Amino acid sequence: MNKNIERTFVAPACIIVAIATQIPFILTIIFSTLRWNILRPDQGIKFVGIKNFKYYLTDSEFYIICLQTIVLIGSALVLCMVFGYLIALMLDCDVPGKTLSRTLILSPFFVMTTTTGVLWKTTILNTNYGWVGTIADMLGIKAIDFVSYYSRPLLVFLFVWQWMPFFVLVLLGGLQGIPEEVLERANLDGCNWFEMTFKIKLPMIFNHMQVALMLGLIFLVKEFGLILTTTSGGPGQKTYTLTYYIYKALFSGSNVGRAASLSVITVVVTLTVINLIFRTIKKRRELYQ
Repeated sequence: MNKNIERTFVAPACIIVAIATQIPFILTIIFSTLRWNILRPDQGIKFVGIKNFKYYLTDSEFYIICLQTIVLIGSALVLCMVFGYLIALMLDCDVPGKTLSRTLILSPFFVMTTTTGVLWKTTILNTNYGWVGTIADMLGIKAIDFVSYYSRPLLVFLFVWQWMPFFVLVLLGGLQGIPEEVLERANLDGCNWFEMTFKIKLPMIFNHMQVALMLGLIFLVKEFGLILTTTSGGPGQKTYTLTYYIYKALFSGSNVGRAASLSVITVVVTLTVINLIFRTIKKRRELYQ
């Protein structure tokens, strides 16, 4: 009887989530089977089956952008996790100015990604009137155009700057949830800083790491505004990700079917990677247990 009551309370939330997520995804799958050029209404809408998927799966450009997406997002994800954990450790200590430090570190997470892109590109990195150009003029040297010459490292840096606070927030919650008794016993046993940090605290927040990694991966995969406002995918296609590739397929190619098929492929790849991360963390947790 209790289970039936619980299901009754949970059912409305499940229905709302299903409507908000699954119906659009089903429509995307349907669109992926169509040949639909929105600039050529005279051609009509025709069913083409899996031809849109074949187009990408047999195109070398798709695999280059797919690999590029993995490298960019994978690098950002690793850096977010490493620096997020180290900063969370510092914020977990009882030091003066801790509250102000938390506010300053977490603030980038609450800034819109398009605002972040415009801020960095125009106010900071612009070689004429940005901070980089001004400082270069003061030093009498030539300003470096990071957007043109170091677009990939720049994009990874901006990803980390934007989303690392989220990792800090999640991991800090995990660290503060560790029982004091465990830490006191570790101190009594003579554990040094390294052992306390990586052999005691780290295994105890594996669940928080899993949440941070999976949600962080989703946030980074769907990141679009930051790319559009900083590099616009350039120079060339050096900073294209699958999400930006979808945008170009729809708004530059005006091809709804191909954009939808690419969206489905992106979702499948993302879910596969999330499953691999989940399994890897689960195995590591079992080893520590």
